[in-house]
Amino acid sequence: MPAPSSRAVINSSASHVFEVLRFVAEAEEPMGVTEISRLMALPASTVYRALVTLEEAGYLSRYQNTPRYEVGQMPQLLNRALFNRFHLHKASRPVLRTLAHAIGETVSLSVRLGWFGLRIGGAYGSNDIYHRDRLGEAVLLHDGLAAPAILAGLPAEERAGYRRFVTAHYPDRVPADGWDALESRLAAAVADGFVAQPIALAPGFQAAALPIRAGDGIALAAITANGPVLRPGELALPAALLAARDQLEAMVRAEPDLYRSPFQHIAADDIRLHLP
Repeated sequence: MPAPSSRAVINSSASHVFEVLRFVAEAEEPMGVTEISRLMALPASTVYRALVTLEEAGYLSRYQNTPRYEVGQMPQLLNRALFNRFHLHKASRPVLRTLAHAIGETVSLSVRLGWFGLRIGGAYGSNDIYHRDRLGEAVLLHDGLAAPAILAGLPAEERAGYRRFVTAHYPDRVPADGWDALESRLAAAVADGFVAQPIALAPGFQAAALPIRAGDGIALAAITANGPVLRPGELALPAALLAARDQLEAMVRAEPDLYRSPFQHIAADDIRLHLP
């Protein structure tokens, strides 16, 4: 059995490996040893050993055979295992493909996981500008586009629980303009039936997300059109987007037990995720 000092060294090395993995996974582009070492303030030798360890385990891979690293196959396999626990993941694939073809834009599906929104599916359209949004990305329910569509579809008492959770565990993520302003936006989303967000690359247009509701009216997921499908002030969403929403809701309501979250037995307050 290793001595306490040896265990401390092993634990420190393991910690660096996970730190490097998280850093590369959150990077905007593939990165090399020198760059990672500088940005993480770690010795290049430590970073190199961590990268080699992660590459051998399949968690990282070389980008186009260069000395730069990106996420490998293993995290994708782990993501798929998680996604497959949601029956809506497989059931939504043909719906998302049909919708992307019809509107020519990227579409995606997010589900509720505790107090987070988790992107579990997507399809690219023919008119699409590349979106870097990753499958497996998790955000708090008031962040992004899809997650607020889920939050807006929760009862008032659950939203109050969500505010307490964020304030206690993610105080740096509290809405900059306050909870009252967020509640106003959520009320507008309920009235409109969707959440909209401006698109920087398409001025004058917005992307849109619609909640997928169970038979009790509570949202358990959201479908998103990430491209320019709406002008500010308009309420006329593409018919194909509304049809996709209706099709997914019909599936959920026909077999509610099948589409229930596999993590519903865990209290939402007990699910805490690392956020970049």
